[in-house]
Amino acid sequence: MNQIFQLIRKDFIIDWRRQEPFTGILLYLAATVFTTYMAFRGFVSVEVWNALFWIILLFTGINAISKSFIQEESRTHYFFFTCKSSHLIVAKLIYSCLYLQGVAFLAIAVFSILFGNPIPNYLLFTFNTFSGVLGISSAFTMVSAIAFRASNRPIMMAVLGFPVVVPVLILSINNSYRILDGFIWLQIRGNVFALLSVDVIIIALTYILFPFTWKS
Repeated sequence: MNQIFQLIRKDFIIDWRRQEPFTGILLYLAATVFTTYMAFRGFVSVEVWNALFWIILLFTGINAISKSFIQEESRTHYFFFTCKSSHLIVAKLIYSCLYLQGVAFLAIAVFSILFGNPIPNYLLFTFNTFSGVLGISSAFTMVSAIAFRASNRPIMMAVLGFPVVVPVLILSINNSYRILDGFIWLQIRGNVFALLSVDVIIIALTYILFPFTWKS
């Protein structure tokens, strides 16, 4: 656990010192939300609010997590001899999830300011957002680890990432729309459990397959 914590701390320090990735994500998020605000003239229905939220969160997540392993290019051999591959991928999964969770809650705050806040059940909506972001961050972390060894990284991220993240998006968008429509926990718990199951499968596959990618 100490090694995992130190790896997470290392990623946080790198992002804090460089600041370009985080400020770039904030600028991208602000620009996309403001552009949609100007396009819709400040008024959107609940369905459009939900769709815009997940679309912006998806593409922000791609930009945020695509750098996950690219920045380790100069430290690959060092980590190969000092860290277990399982520790490294667990640290990446935790950091990517925390990073994107912060972006998600920031997006909710910005959306609430510009478009209003149609969320009737904050606890349930937050839990569904957490589950969706967990799946998105895990999927793109796995794809980033695979694309790290390829020459065309952006293309690989798009080609490999989209099929993996589609089930997460379908369940997350469907759940959040029902929550915004006034559904309660008993009415959507089946979909929420399905979403969590998909998250567990993605995380398990990432944990199992990463050592083979790392050794190659």
